[in-house]
Amino acid sequence: MAKKTTAKKAAAKKAPKKTKKAKKAKKVASKKKAKKPAPDAPATAAVNSTLKPPPGGAAVRMYRIGHGDCFLIAFAGDNPDKPAYALIDCGYKPGSPAKLKPPTKVADIGANILETTGGFVDVAIVTHEHQDHVNGLTSTNFPDLKVGKVWFAWTENPDDDVANQLRKKFKDRLLGLIDERANLMGLGNNAAAGELDWYLEFELGEEAEKYNGLAHAAAGGKDPAKSANKVAMKYLRECAPQDPEYLYPHEKIRPIPGANGARAFVLGPPRDIDKIDDLDPIGDENFGHEMAAAGAGGTPAGPTTSPFPRRHALPLDQAFTDDKFGDFFEKRYGSSPVPEPGDGKEISSNAVWRRMTADDAMDAGALALAMNNATNNASLVLAFELSKNGKVLLFVGDAQAGNWRSWTDGEFDDGGKTVTATDLLERTVLYKVGHHGSHNATLKGKVGSGRANLAVMAKGDSATEFVAMITAVEAWAHQKPKPDWNHPLPAIKQALVEKAGGRVLQTDSNLPAGPVGAGAAGWQEFISRVTETPLYFDLIIEA
Repeated sequence: MAKKTTAKKAAAKKAPKKTKKAKKAKKVASKKKAKKPAPDAPATAAVNSTLKPPPGGAAVRMYRIGHGDCFLIAFAGDNPDKPAYALIDCGYKPGSPAKLKPPTKVADIGANILETTGGFVDVAIVTHEHQDHVNGLTSTNFPDLKVGKVWFAWTENPDDDVANQLRKKFKDRLLGLIDERANLMGLGNNAAAGELDWYLEFELGEEAEKYNGLAHAAAGGKDPAKSANKVAMKYLRECAPQDPEYLYPHEKIRPIPGANGARAFVLGPPRDIDKIDDLDPIGDENFGHEMAAAGAGGTPAGPTTSPFPRRHALPLDQAFTDDKFGDFFEKRYGSSPVPEPGDGKEISSNAVWRRMTADDAMDAGALALAMNNATNNASLVLAFELSKNGKVLLFVGDAQAGNWRSWTDGEFDDGGKTVTATDLLERTVLYKVGHHGSHNATLKGKVGSGRANLAVMAKGDSATEFVAMITAVEAWAHQKPKPDWNHPLPAIKQALVEKAGGRVLQTDSNLPAGPVGAGAAGWQEFISRVTETPLYFDLIIEA
């Protein structure tokens, strides 16, 4: 004992004496350590790789990737110790992850998915070919990813005649817009050209800050098939040992690879070009009359399609000298337009109002917006049923009005029993909200209308469990001058909050503060099923 005491004293003598300054710093540090978190601080869990579904149920991980979609679903598997994993989309709008608090990194999300799944995803699904759904699918973010099966919509099938018509129509529109951009640059209208850049970014997948040079290259013959979006989808295909499966609506009920009892019902997109071009809600499908004719960002939309195929168009700089049509254009749109005459007098064939100015060319933005919306409307729509006649998880991508209306155009044969879209919607307990809560990607409607809409969802026991997930970062969506989008539309957000009793999870928001209306009864049970981290929300769904 004496030796220990002596040694202790000796050590104390060797140790430097603490100054008043050091003692004061220690007290301050001690106070900081003991300080309690603010009452409104979110209760978050440490990020980890565990995603385990309950027996017969599922666990849904909604990644906070930014303004975009990335979901990992763990279904109860054939092997109780190994879930079946489904990855649905992985993309974001550039700049949006930095608007989250704290900011997220897509590489961290990729690493978490690889760790969670052990590097193997049973089925990887792309809903549609837009930047904010696919641009995270790179070898950098997912090195050595292995995939059992890849599911695409039928619109990606190279052997489908209707899909090929859509591809040609899309390419004609895209090349037309690229040409229009070049014309606008030639006219010195950089503002209008920049407007088109914004929309072209969606379709080609390049980041805005890099895009100007690529747009010039595109005008000189860039192949849209080599766009960043196409490259991302190609990488995903190469992660699987076999070709993708192309899914058709109402064709058949598909088992989830590796899952024990879970099945997928394909509701959309419709195999009908007119319905894919049918974009906007009508009548009581609208959430707010003021948005009835609005585009993706809440700005009025123009014509939904161009009336002229590319083969019937002439570049502006060739119109007046063309051997076949030059005289026609000179007489009606020539260099010496005639002012409009007074009332009752014949209008000249070269009236000034026939000419289109550079400012008028801003209308190309309306065509670009229509093209973007048509791509959204070609979204793969899946209703995942956890067990026969059981709970349903509805993932709609960015499906818009025409896609929604088509869900009730067909039925499913389940061993002699008919399953309808209405039946699936009534059993829905989770709705991945369409297009970040945009006005035309959730239909309001009424029960008994015979069409899919929010009012039909979550009936009976499903109503007490219904949860909505909105993939939106409002600080990014609302910034000006771009994008200045109403994502989510307040009327839709409010309707979801009311329907779900407050059980709404949004990418940029903490857990909801409390229940709304009838949500009070099961609120604590809901909270017990949710885990929040800076990287994701997890939601457990019991069988």
